[in-house]
Amino acid sequence: MKSIGIVGGVGPTAGTDLANKVFRHTNAHKDQEHINLYLTSCPSIIPDRTGFLLSGGEDPAPGITECIRKLAVCGADAVGIACNTAHSPLILKNVVIPEGVVFVNMIDNTCKKIHKRFGKSKIGLIATLGTIRTGIYKQYFEKYSELELVIPPDETCEQVHRAIYDPEYGIKSTPRVSARASEVVNNAVKQLKGMGCSAVILGCTELPLVFPQPDPALIDPTDILAMSLIKATEPQLLV
Repeated sequence: MKSIGIVGGVGPTAGTDLANKVFRHTNAHKDQEHINLYLTSCPSIIPDRTGFLLSGGEDPAPGITECIRKLAVCGADAVGIACNTAHSPLILKNVVIPEGVVFVNMIDNTCKKIHKRFGKSKIGLIATLGTIRTGIYKQYFEKYSELELVIPPDETCEQVHRAIYDPEYGIKSTPRVSARASEVVNNAVKQLKGMGCSAVILGCTELPLVFPQPDPALIDPTDILAMSLIKATEPQLLV
């Protein structure tokens, strides 16, 4: 059986969320039928992605590369990174993938899924300021002329960013999603729907934690990455 590798620690809960979604999408009736999965969570060696992109912080690519190397040593055949912002071309260009390991790109697969499901439509995006301001999703959306990517107003983007990062109430900072963070994120989603969006991308791997129940109007790249990792390893086990 082939094995899945997950680069976690970016943030830590996002990695376990991705692992849980792999398990949920696997057609297994007993422990031994699940796909082998390895998860690294090494936040100490992966600097903040938004800090690198917007503030001249330390490059996270070497730490991501080291985590992928560890996963390859464990036996991972396909790896994914549980972080949207880490998929910036400015970061990925310096990430080294070991020979024989398949890198499964979360944002590329998300855009393919959106195009197939929605066709010509407006799609909203909420994410970190690093993802928004460097146009990560916009670059991937350029492959699909029928899709229009809609970004909320700057004030909303900043509020969502704080809901992720704030040291008191941010999703990265609390053991459970705070009521304040949940309210900000839900309001941003409502705003984008009011702007005519057929669906909204939860473009930070912390954001799906606000919505524990699936919603067809919300696009969860973590969920799509989980399915893509199964397809890249043991596709016959995909539910």
